[in-house]
Amino acid sequence: MTQAADGSLIAVADEIETSGIKLPGATPDGIEAQLLNMDAARGVVATIIHIKPGADIPAHFHRNGAEAHYVLEGDLVDAGRSLGPGTYLTHAAGIVHGPHGSVHGCKVLTIQATEVGSQGYDFNLADTGESPKPPADASTDPMPARGTTPPDMALEEVPTDDRPETERLGPTDDNPTNPTTG
Repeated sequence: MTQAADGSLIAVADEIETSGIKLPGATPDGIEAQLLNMDAARGVVATIIHIKPGADIPAHFHRNGAEAHYVLEGDLVDAGRSLGPGTYLTHAAGIVHGPHGSVHGCKVLTIQATEVGSQGYDFNLADTGESPKPPADASTDPMPARGTTPPDMALEEVPTDDRPETERLGPTDDNPTNPTTG
């Protein structure tokens, strides 16, 4: 990854190593990732998730931000729907989605609004509705090693009753001055 003079972060996916990640309830050794950007201060958090044939990630939700997926290759199975290359899928914060899996294997560009990792990952199993507890070994991180995270990047959880995404955004009948309505 390169930091450009204008502050842009440039990452060439083919130059980034693929590493296994561990998510609660996911198929062991079935999920890998290329970490394009894990620093929300530099822009959106982006990974290319590789799901091996037959592997899956259980239904879950993210409290701290939205998530989007763009299928690059293969077949992403989301909640029983088979999605092919070129398909875009997104979920607002708090929306249960998945399970995700693949019959033949797939690569999916995943964009998240907040950082995930050792600062307290935002992956909550749908069947319990509770955040998974980090492993007893606090040094274990669901995401592979990625260098140092700036100290100001600690993930701060915002109370769900005080979340801006609960408000309706965009054009509304009661907001005629909204610039998107013309």
